[in-house]
Amino acid sequence: MKLRNIFLLFSTILVLALIVICYPQIYFFNDKVHYKNFYVYYDKKIPQEIFPILDQVEERLKKSQLYDQKVNFKIFLRSDVSNYNILPYQFNNNVAGWVIPFIKNVFLYKADIKNNIAYNPIGHQRPLVSLLSHELTHVLIESKWSLSRVPWLIENSNRSKMGLLWKEEGYAEYISGGTGYSFEEGMRYLNNSNSPFPFYSEYFKCYLAVRYLIENKGMKIEDVFLRKDINLEDILNEHINT
Repeated sequence: MKLRNIFLLFSTILVLALIVICYPQIYFFNDKVHYKNFYVYYDKKIPQEIFPILDQVEERLKKSQLYDQKVNFKIFLRSDVSNYNILPYQFNNNVAGWVIPFIKNVFLYKADIKNNIAYNPIGHQRPLVSLLSHELTHVLIESKWSLSRVPWLIENSNRSKMGLLWKEEGYAEYISGGTGYSFEEGMRYLNNSNSPFPFYSEYFKCYLAVRYLIENKGMKIEDVFLRKDINLEDILNEHINT
């Protein structure tokens, strides 16, 4: 009987944990908005500025060859980073934003909707439109290829020197309109020289390579992702030399 009770207790905890991870909107967030195929949850009243922001995000996403109007986007935002820190697999205090694999919930570290600003944990600012477009592009990628993405995680050619999935990150930056700083600044940080944030140059490299493959080499995004003979450093060297 004791073993059965322990099993039931464990099962109940597991089910509740899965509900918490998959459906955080059930137990927190003060306000929500459903607009087009966007579901936005915020830790305070959502201002009207959210609507033009989402319109701009949609405009950028529609430029992607992977865009599917049937895909819904669940976006969780907070204005106060002291909120919602207890539970795992939600707000990540190490990155500006991330997508929960398979569940595809999108969490941003900190967002100011009214002023169209997103922040990363070290205080760097980026337009909220840009960061949302980046993260939602990841959702489009996963919706397109789903479990077939798993081999990409172990394929060396898909990893940058710092471990980024360079095709995914580069394409997300490409659709978002570029990294959160100027092209000239990105070129200065290309070799991590005087970069205020270690991953600046790495994301810029990813963006630069994917942009080159699409705009200069005329490659379809399916070819960029599925070909294994494309090396990040080789593409960068080719791009810079030309």
